[in-house]
Amino acid sequence: MSQGRELDTPYLKFLLVPFIVFGLAPFWQGNAQRIANKLWVCYIVGAILCFATAYAQVHGWLDAWLVGEGIGRAGGAVNPIYFGNISLLLGLLGLLSGLKLARRHGALGWGLLGWFALLCGLLASLLSMSRGGWVALPFLLLIVVASAWARRQKGRLIGIVGVFLAGILVAQALMPGDVLRHRVGLAYTALLSFDPNASQDSVGYRLRMWKHALDVTVEHPLFGAGPGSYVFEAEGVDSPRFRHAHSDYFNAAANLGLLGLLALLFSYAYPAWRFFRLSRSVEPWRAEIALGGLLVVTGYAIFSLTDVMFYRSIGTVFYLGTVTLLLALAEPGQEATRTERIGP
Repeated sequence: MSQGRELDTPYLKFLLVPFIVFGLAPFWQGNAQRIANKLWVCYIVGAILCFATAYAQVHGWLDAWLVGEGIGRAGGAVNPIYFGNISLLLGLLGLLSGLKLARRHGALGWGLLGWFALLCGLLASLLSMSRGGWVALPFLLLIVVASAWARRQKGRLIGIVGVFLAGILVAQALMPGDVLRHRVGLAYTALLSFDPNASQDSVGYRLRMWKHALDVTVEHPLFGAGPGSYVFEAEGVDSPRFRHAHSDYFNAAANLGLLGLLALLFSYAYPAWRFFRLSRSVEPWRAEIALGGLLVVTGYAIFSLTDVMFYRSIGTVFYLGTVTLLLALAEPGQEATRTERIGP
């Protein structure tokens, strides 16, 4: 267990309070655009710091406080999965931030900084070796590409391809040997050799835990077995014991039943729907904010397939805080009319 885990306590959820307050402040003060401009800078800085942390961890420079969970694998202050997933989202948000600030200030430097933030987020994700984020990456890039295509932003399309390829090349240079290909190959091999009763690799354990969660859900379909009741323990003396299903969807179904699963799906579907509608705003800065929110919601929805993003406080705080703030900033307010948006 890495140092820094003491930061992950239930009290960390109190950090939601300032997020909610400042997220609602634009309605009261009418300073939404000014707050958004400052927020963009924070995302750029966050993505760059994630890469700096990942690089330092992989090379053992921060072992006095941030100790990676595994040799050559960045994990931030909690674990590699959370760290890698959130780093990836910060990189994409950093890209939107730099491009928005470049258009506002007419400075090419901001745009370059945005592309650098995306590169940093990609590299931090790769250095974390968290494959769940890699599964989400094509879908997240597709959203950005679709938005750029709809707004005829050819430069952004070319830049995304270039930064993505650069990220892979730089990561290969930073990682020892052929680690990335080996990491992907392990997942493929584990799927081919899966044994529902004996597989003990990370992929095999996940599949076994999901099967167990389905069995629990069948026994308690409506309300589940109870909050926090899920436990999976494989046979054997030294077999690990898991208190979650390594998937938010299976975990919610086992603990809270189909009603809990529907509640989880709603927590993704409603913000995604709102952000999608707001991303068509005729005000570019609001559309960019909504696009960022859509990326966060989509990313979490995919991350939740293979891990429990809401099991730890850090994952919960990032999602609720970011979605609350971005949604509050993207909403045009009561004075807006339907004609201010493109389409219905």
